Amino acid sequence: MTSVSISAALGASFAFAGPAWGRAWGVLLVTVWLAAMIQGVALARPDLWPLNLFGDLVLLAATTAATGALFRIGVGPDHAGDPRFQLGPAGFNWGGLEWRVLGANVVVGVTFVVLAIFAIFIWAVVFGVSAATQGVSAEGLQAPAGSAAQMQAFLHIIAGPAGVVSIVVAIPLLVGLAFLWAKLSLFAVTAADTGGFNFGRAWSLTRGALRALIVSAIVIVIIQMVAGASAGFVAGVLAGLLGQGVDGGRLWGGVAGQAAGVSVNIPLFCGLQLFVYRSRRGEVSVAQTFA
Repeated sequence: MTSVSISAALGASFAFAGPAWGRAWGVLLVTVWLAAMIQGVALARPDLWPLNLFGDLVLLAATTAATGALFRIGVGPDHAGDPRFQLGPAGFNWGGLEWRVLGANVVVGVTFVVLAIFAIFIWAVVFGVSAATQGVSAEGLQAPAGSAAQMQAFLHIIAGPAGVVSIVVAIPLLVGLAFLWAKLSLFAVTAADTGGFNFGRAWSLTRGALRALIVSAIVIVIIQMVAGASAGFVAGVLAGLLGQGVDGGRLWGGVAGQAAGVSVNIPLFCGLQLFVYRSRRGEVSVAQTFA
């Protein structure tokens, strides 16, 4: 079985952004707007965290609907005439496909978070033991965040053997988490296409595509960060010019940055998943999805 090309995966991801926004523009706009508003409320009124929590749940539903719409664009042609895979006006749908996407993403998210917490715990134990053997006082580490005492304690650890040991432990943990994400990345699109939760099939379909998935995901995240930072900078400068002050610039910069990041993230990641899925599934006309 041949490997999936990184350049082909990235090219397909970018090519899919056009059909994604062209056909599912409505649900994508709603998702981007919700993400931006939730970020704005979080920055302007951090005391309203219950409202933000509710907003995150609404955003999860919107993101699921947007992902489902893009998966419908990707696998819908393989189910011609089946109303369960038809794309609604401007991408607005909620049916069995979206429920499967939500369920698959919840399973993957919970699994990844649990294992990530376990990995952080292992690193923290190694870090703490190393710090103790290096003679760093607990008072220094527990000093107020960002204080000179805390910074001095961390710099002392990083500069010594304990820092090397913690980094050596952190690297394989990060590699393991990246491997896990890649192996789980096709679970949702497999569920959307097949109508069931076949974990083994989704796992096996990533064979020969791990490098393309991981590298492409890193590139997409970098592009998302650059887009968000650029939009945030421009919005912040404009807010300053309009007399909004530092706080206003931070608020509008955060809102614009979040909107730009989400608008890039969803189409590119869905395009990547669809391309790898259909390539590994043996679809000979995979290019038609990204035309």
